[in-house]
Amino acid sequence: MTTDRSAITPALTRPLLALLILVPVVAVLLAVQLKPSVPAGHTLNSIDIHTIEQLIVNNAPEQISAAGELTLHLDKDELNLLATFALQTVPGLSEMAAAVDLSDGSATVDLAIPLPTPVYTFYLNLRTQLRQSDELLELYGVRAGYLPIPTRLVRSAISAAQERMASSYVNYQEFSDLQQSVRQIAFAEDALLITLDWEPRLITRVQAQAEQLFLSEADKNRILGYYHQIGNIVAALPEDANTISLNELMFPLFGTASARVISGADAISENRTLLQALSLYVNEADISQLAGNDSPLSNTPARRLTVTIQSRTDLAQHFTTSAAITASAGAGLAGILSNSKEAHDARYRSGFSFSDITANIAGVALGNAATGNSAEANALQRRLAAASLETDYMPWVKMDYAGTMMEDDFSQQYQDRTSEIYLDRIAEIDKEIAALPIYNGIQ
Repeated sequence: MTTDRSAITPALTRPLLALLILVPVVAVLLAVQLKPSVPAGHTLNSIDIHTIEQLIVNNAPEQISAAGELTLHLDKDELNLLATFALQTVPGLSEMAAAVDLSDGSATVDLAIPLPTPVYTFYLNLRTQLRQSDELLELYGVRAGYLPIPTRLVRSAISAAQERMASSYVNYQEFSDLQQSVRQIAFAEDALLITLDWEPRLITRVQAQAEQLFLSEADKNRILGYYHQIGNIVAALPEDANTISLNELMFPLFGTASARVISGADAISENRTLLQALSLYVNEADISQLAGNDSPLSNTPARRLTVTIQSRTDLAQHFTTSAAITASAGAGLAGILSNSKEAHDARYRSGFSFSDITANIAGVALGNAATGNSAEANALQRRLAAASLETDYMPWVKMDYAGTMMEDDFSQQYQDRTSEIYLDRIAEIDKEIAALPIYNGIQ
C-alpha cells in the first residue's frame, strides 16, 4: 500500500501554521494585561524631594574624607520613593511605575510598562524576584503578566546589555568599578541593608558618573576638544596669573559651540559636552581617566588655574557641577545631589549656604537652557558668546546670602527645607535667576 504524500502534506501544514500563529498570540495574551500591576506613581513634590535629600544625608558618613565601611539602611517606603524618583528622572521612563516589596532574604520588584494603542492602553507587567547570595544578588524568578520567563534567558539578556553598554559608553568601566565598592546586600522584612567600602573619592566618582552619564565615543571626543581649548586659553595668560573668572573660559567655549552648529553640529550635544569639559577643569578632575594615559592631554595637562565667580572658587565649582549634571542627567538629580550636600554641610561641616544654593540653581538653569531643545540651545550659545559679565548668568550674591548656618541655626530660622519661609526664599532666588539676560526669554 502506498501513501499519498500530496494528501498528507496539506493536512500537516495547516495545523503547523496554526500552531506557529497561535503560540506567539497566546504568549502575548499571557504577557500583556489590561490593568497595571502597579498604580501610576504620583508626581514627586517638594516633601518627597526633601525626604530623598535627607535620606542621603542620614546615610552619609560624618567624615566623608575618612575611608571605612559604611552600611546604608533603606526601608520599603524609602526604596519605593527612590524607584519613583529614578523613573521620573530618566528620560523615557516617566510613564512607568514600580513597586518594591521586601521579605527576609529576598525582594520582589514589580514594574508596569504602559503600551498605548489607538484603541486602548495595555500593560506589560513585569515581576522580578531577587535574593541575597555570595555574589550580592541572585535573580531567581521573572514573569511577564502570567507568562514565566526562563531565568537563564533573562541573565543572558542582561549580560548582552552589559556588553553592549561596555562597547557603547566609554565610562562604563568606571561605573562598573564603582559597583565593586558594594560588599554585601541583605534583605530583611523591614529594610534593605547595603554594606560598601567608603573611600574619600566615592562622592567625586558618583558626581563624575552623573556628569558624564552614558558617554559615547563621540561625546568623549567633543569633551576632549573643549578641554583642549580651555588649555589653550589658560596657556595664553600671563605667567603670574593664578586665578581666572569663569567668563574667560565659558564665553569663548560657547562661541566655538555656536560656530560648530553653523557648520552642522548638534547644538544640544555641543552644549552638554562643553559643560562637562568645563566642570572637569573647574573641579580639577583627572582628565587622564577620560582621555587615556597615552593622550597628549594626560602627558601635558592643561595649566592649572583657580576658576572663580565673584572671586569665589566654591561658587564656580557649584555652578559648573550643577550645570554639567543637569545637562547630562537632568535637573532632578542635580538638585538632589547639590541640596543634600548643603544639608550635609549644615550638619557636619562648614554650614548651610544660600550663596552655594544660588550657584546650584543658576547652574541648573544653565544646564536646562543648554539642553532643552535645539533652538533654545543655539540661542543660549549666541547669548553667552556675546556676554561680558558674570551677572549675565549668575546673580550677585547678596550679603544676606553669603552667611552659613549650622543645622540647629537653620532649623531655628527656617524650620526645614519644606517650610513656607524657606520655599519663599528659594522662589526669590529662582525669580532673580530667571530675570538674568542669559535666561530671560529662554526658559
